[in-house]
Amino acid sequence: MHELNERNPVRALASHLGGPLGAGELGFITARAGVGKSAMLVHIALDQLVRGKDVLHVSLGESVEHVRTHYDQVFRASTSRSRPADRSAALVSAERHRMIHTWVDRSFTAEALERSLDMLSDMAGFRPVLVVVDDVPGEELDRVVPGVARIARERELSIWLGGRDLPIGKDSTLWGHLQVGLRLSPEARTVRLTLLRKDEGGRDLPLTLDPATMLVATTAADDAGPSAVTLRAADCTLYSGGANGSEQAFGEIGERWGVQEVNFTFDGHKQARSKGRYSLSPRELAAGDVSLVYVSRRLSRTYSEGTLIRKVLQALWHMVSRSQQVFVIGQIQDDGTVVGGTGWSVELARMWNKTLWVFDQDQDGWFRWDGEDWVPGQPTIDAVHFTGTGTRYLKGNGRAAIERLFERSFAKD
Repeated sequence: MHELNERNPVRALASHLGGPLGAGELGFITARAGVGKSAMLVHIALDQLVRGKDVLHVSLGESVEHVRTHYDQVFRASTSRSRPADRSAALVSAERHRMIHTWVDRSFTAEALERSLDMLSDMAGFRPVLVVVDDVPGEELDRVVPGVARIARERELSIWLGGRDLPIGKDSTLWGHLQVGLRLSPEARTVRLTLLRKDEGGRDLPLTLDPATMLVATTAADDAGPSAVTLRAADCTLYSGGANGSEQAFGEIGERWGVQEVNFTFDGHKQARSKGRYSLSPRELAAGDVSLVYVSRRLSRTYSEGTLIRKVLQALWHMVSRSQQVFVIGQIQDDGTVVGGTGWSVELARMWNKTLWVFDQDQDGWFRWDGEDWVPGQPTIDAVHFTGTGTRYLKGNGRAAIERLFERSFAKD
């Protein structure tokens, strides 16, 4: 695979890690929400899958369908420059050698993992060389890590754990069980990698990743900046809600260009567009839960309990957390916030350092958040994963702005 060989982050990391994680070893990846932890774990898994090695992926926070979506997105990005025949062969290999288990509704323990490994071996002849465990809560580490490390040693497995802001400092007692860690941090338009080891603390690597794909963007020897990646519409995924107005327009226009769609919904939510519908379970909605008092204070307006607004805000959390670029149609107010519930997607994008653009229908122009203020400009879609949302009261200039956004981004296809 041309793309996997040249820009796969796992192979680029090998020289800095002293080689891949060995049999019997345990590593971890930590990052804030939305930075790319899950995508990085999928890259690690895919690196083994395309070699014909068995991999078990365990998710503690997402459904099997959602995990498969991560694999589909990373696979498309990693093989975008490969021949169709090579891509098909790699996809077949990945599907054949991968198992996905979820512990969404039950507690994860080392004993449960061991029972799963025994069952897979006895019933399916499936003996993974690599296990990745995603969404490990930081407060569970002391309970989980020793048992998982024992399984890695006894079964000669490589095991990677992933979690948000895992509390593993230089003096953590968990280093008795862990060999290496990686911290992912957003930095301008790339993601910085910090190598974590007991004997050296944190060391920033001369290697950065494209936040849209988690493929290698720069190395110490590359002074020209991030590698240019020509995106095709078919390689991109639009995250939206399919509601009347802006979201419906993003979906309709995106479909014409061949963009993939994921439209989040929930019980009681009215969608004008059902293509790519993803119904969020109560547990998935809860992952994006937020205090309406906090939102009201952040957006300087009042939101009442007992309405659908909480679920709408939770759905926006799922859209933005999966995206590297966020495009919103609306109206920027004097205090810098955006009118309506859509304003929460803007606040999330600002808090998570996403590339954020708002088309203000009253001012008839696009504005980018530069970290301090709104700056006029003309955006293009340059991320594989992006959000398209906004007001239900879409005007003619708002729809035209979406049309031109796709034309600027993909007319070269």
